[in-house]
Amino acid sequence: MRNRFLIFVLTVCFLVSPLTVYAEDDGFKEKAFSDNAVLTDSLYENGEIAEEIRVKFSYDRDSQAVPVNMPEIGCQAAYVADPVTGKVFYEKNAHKRLFPASTTKIITALLTLENCDADDTVVVSQRAIDLVPEGYQTANLQAGEQLSVYTLLQALLIPSANEAAYALAEHVGGSVEGFAELCNKRAKELGCEDLHFVNPNGVHDDNHYCTAYDLYLIAKECQKYDAFNEIVSTESFTVPATDIYPKADRTYANTNELLHPSSPYYYESCTGIKTGHTTPAGECLVSSSFENDLGLICVVLGGRIIDGVNERFTDSKKLLEFVYENYEIRQIADKSKPVAQVNIENAVSDTPVLDIVIRTDISSVAPKNETEYGVKTEMDTPLEFKAPIKKGEALGTITYNADGLEYTVNLVAANEIIKKPYWIYNLLVAAGVILIIIIIVTILKRNKRKKAAARRRMKAAENDYFIEF
Repeated sequence: MRNRFLIFVLTVCFLVSPLTVYAEDDGFKEKAFSDNAVLTDSLYENGEIAEEIRVKFSYDRDSQAVPVNMPEIGCQAAYVADPVTGKVFYEKNAHKRLFPASTTKIITALLTLENCDADDTVVVSQRAIDLVPEGYQTANLQAGEQLSVYTLLQALLIPSANEAAYALAEHVGGSVEGFAELCNKRAKELGCEDLHFVNPNGVHDDNHYCTAYDLYLIAKECQKYDAFNEIVSTESFTVPATDIYPKADRTYANTNELLHPSSPYYYESCTGIKTGHTTPAGECLVSSSFENDLGLICVVLGGRIIDGVNERFTDSKKLLEFVYENYEIRQIADKSKPVAQVNIENAVSDTPVLDIVIRTDISSVAPKNETEYGVKTEMDTPLEFKAPIKKGEALGTITYNADGLEYTVNLVAANEIIKKPYWIYNLLVAAGVILIIIIIVTILKRNKRKKAAARRRMKAAENDYFIEF
C-alpha cells in the first residue's frame, strides 16, 4: 500500500514538471517553410550568416498597371523594356514580322564577341567588298587589309560598314551562308520567335526578317560585353592606317544621331545602339539609355521621314522620355528595418523580442505615382516561433510585388533569442520530489515507530495483567 502511494506522488510531480511542458522542438527548421514557400539559398551556414545572398525574382506582366498617358508614335513597331528585369513599358506590333535592315548587325557583333578575341586579326577579302550592293554604306576597307576584330566591330557598328559585316561573317562562320545559319541558331537560343536571317548586315532580302521583340533580346545579350557597350556609345572613329591603306583619313561619325550633341535628335541619356535603313524596311533603330539607375532598350522599326523629320529618332526619344517621366528605381525593402517583431514566450526576460529582417536591400522599377501603385508584401513564416533562435537563422520568406515585379527573399533573425533555462526549474522540481519523498519516508518511519511503541506498551500491559492474576 505504501509503495502504491509513493508511485502516485511521483507521477503527479512529473506531470507538473516543465520537462514535459517545454520539450525541445527538433523540427523547427523544417517547419520554418511551408510546402508552397519560395526557397532561396540558405542564409545560415555553420553558425554564421552566409556571404552570398540571393533574391528569387519573377515578372508577371498581367499584374502590371498600364499608364493612361501612353505616347502615340509613327513607327510600325516598337518595344521598350528594362533589360535587367524584363519589365515592358511600351509595345506596338512588337511581334510583327518586319525587315530589320542594318539593325541586323547587332547579332553579327554578338557572334563575333562570343567566338573571337578583340585583338584577333581578320583579313578583309575581295569577296567581302564585292558583296556590298551599290548605295550601301562602307568604311572604304581594302581587300587584303589585316584589321583587328575590335576595329572591324567599330566599322560595323559606328558607320554601319557592310563590308566589315561580310569580313566578320567569313572569319566567324567560314562563309556568309554558314554565318547566317549560326545567326539563326543563336537567335533561337535567345528566344527569338520569328527571326530568319540570310546575311550578316541586313542587305534587303524578302527572307531576311525579324520582330522588334527579337531585336530587343539580341541587344540585351550584347550588353553583357563591355566592348559592345563601348563601341555603340562612340560618336565617331577612324580606321587605322595599314600597309595597304597607309593614311588615317577614314573617319566616320556614328549613324545614331541620338548620340551627337550637335544633332536636333540628341538625347543626353542615350548610350547606343544601332540604326538601320532600306527602302522596304524604312527607318529602324535599336537604342539604349541610362538615367537615374534605370537602363532601357528601345526598338523601333518601319519609321518614315516626314518633312525632313526622321521618325526613328523622334519616336525613340519620345518613348525613352515617357519611361523616365513615369517610372523610377525605388527602394522597396530596407534591410536595416525589421519587417516584423515577435514576442517569444519561452525566451529569457532580457531577450524576449525577435526582430525579423531581410539580409539585403531590394530596389525595383516602379511607377512614380506611389499613391496609385503600392508595394504589396506577403510573408511565409511559421505560425509560432520558439527559442532558441540563432542570429542569422532563416525563418521563412517574404515576397514583395511592385507593379508586376516580384522579389522573394529569406527572412532571418536579426538577434539571438535565448531559451529560458528550464533545467533550473526541473532541478527544483526534482529537489521538491526528493523532499516530498524524504518527508513521506520520515512520516512513515515515525508512524512505524509509534505503532511499534504502541504494540510494546500493549504487550507490556498484557504481561502485567497476567503477573497480577
